[in-house]
Amino acid sequence: MCDRPGESSIVINGPLVGKTLHTLIAEYGEALLGQDIITKCGIRFPLLIKFLDASNVLGEQAHHSDALAAKHGLDDPGKTEAWYMLKTRPGATIHCGQRDDTVTSQTIHDALLDGTIRNEMREYAVQPGDAFLLYAGTMHYSAGGVLFYEIMQNSDVYIGLRLPDTELSDAEREAKVRDLREGIHLEPGFEVKIPPVTIREGGNARTFVFACTYFALERLDLHQPYLLECDGERFFVLSQIEGTSTLIWENYQEHLEPGHTSLLPASLGIVQIKPGQSCALLKTYVPNLEQNIIRPLRQAGIPQQAILGLGGKTKLNPLMPNVY
Repeated sequence: MCDRPGESSIVINGPLVGKTLHTLIAEYGEALLGQDIITKCGIRFPLLIKFLDASNVLGEQAHHSDALAAKHGLDDPGKTEAWYMLKTRPGATIHCGQRDDTVTSQTIHDALLDGTIRNEMREYAVQPGDAFLLYAGTMHYSAGGVLFYEIMQNSDVYIGLRLPDTELSDAEREAKVRDLREGIHLEPGFEVKIPPVTIREGGNARTFVFACTYFALERLDLHQPYLLECDGERFFVLSQIEGTSTLIWENYQEHLEPGHTSLLPASLGIVQIKPGQSCALLKTYVPNLEQNIIRPLRQAGIPQQAILGLGGKTKLNPLMPNVY
């Protein structure tokens, strides 16, 4: 689901079939995006969501922060992104963040110069359900063998961390490495794998997977009908990952199967999700951290440290000043 120059998601059914997300935002504005989203982001769609088939290698990279993108005069903002593992081959791993606290600016410099930067990243064995929150500046790489749900800021900025061209002069290579190093975040104790928090709501399980300023992800494992309120503040994106479900609102309904994604406009009102067997959906939105994350988890009796963990072990975690 995206709205970018030259590429905007297309409605595939219903009375708006054939229209692009870009057209719908222009036509409906706040009714579609929501009052809180318009206040934060204007009418620019804030997210880019995809199922990413990383059967093959994803090269070593990081992404600009908002500040760094602005400093370099880029058209897009920075890019914080996150991965939720759906399918993994036996023995599959990913590399994210720094290997440990021995990684320094100097070791990054040397690794960039000799093409060994992936050795400075932490390697994680992965399985379905694992989640990783990659703030802007986080080094990452995948050798392949994974299929995951990826959510990010609506941005195409990119910092490639591969070996600088060996045909460049030493001075040019040094300058290139300095530019690359500027975009890499290092921090003692930095941890990008996020421990989820699950609460029970009747016969259903609602799992908070991760949360930051730019987006939040929940997993809904449903055995009973589930009500979701689109109260005019924000839109929701639902992606069916297991089983089936039917979305019901007013006199309308929509059937979802694995791989289907539905955008629920902010003004839609009450939506009932009627699950089929083995129903699991991912629910994505741009949160108000206090209202959408902290308050419901506190009311469910979840400890503060577990709530804080949804933003990762890092000074970049925006939940820190809200929880404490």
